[in-house]
Amino acid sequence: MLSPQRRRTEYRINLSFADYIRVVFDRTGREVVQFAVQYLANIEGEWQPIARFDTAHGRPHMDISHPDGSQERREIPFDNYNTALSYAIHHVKTRWQFYRERYERWKHG
Repeated sequence: MLSPQRRRTEYRINLSFADYIRVVFDRTGREVVQFAVQYLANIEGEWQPIARFDTAHGRPHMDISHPDGSQERREIPFDNYNTALSYAIHHVKTRWQFYRERYERWKHG
């Protein structure tokens, strides 16, 4: 029996004219084997990466970007990548306005 091939899926979720989520994930069969969910916002005419969930470094986590270019890493409590991917998409969909407003506050002191 042949093993299922790895397949990549990519799409965008528009939140507003100036905010969107970029979703990319690879799966083998029904299992997600890696993913990235990135929230981007157009702030003062430039697209800024505000928050990103991914599986880099072998574990699902969230990176929060600061206007000075630094990042803050937070672990997320899921070992199952399918669950972590669903959580990441839902989290950004429900919290994007908070993240945008906070980033703008950080930017303007």
